[in-house]
Amino acid sequence: ALAHLVILHHEHQIAPSTENMDFSGDTFPIDWEEYYESYQPPYELKLEGWNTDDTYPHTFDVFVAILPRKAVLALAIVDAK
Repeated sequence: ALAHLVILHHEHQIAPSTENMDFSGDTFPIDWEEYYESYQPPYELKLEGWNTDDTYPHTFDVFVAILPRKAVLALAIVDAK
């Protein structure tokens, strides 16, 4: 995979949550299901992408779901069963 992406919050890598790892691949979609809670503004995410191929352009389409805390708690209870 030649296109790479990480997601940052306050310059801290939150996705993938393991430092020095990145999203890469040539398939769609790359699923990432991880809970991240933001306590302080700015409530912004920064996406850093790079391409190790200079022949073809590559792009990422990123979709983020923002859920209220009570919805996340309900999902956690269902997953625990």
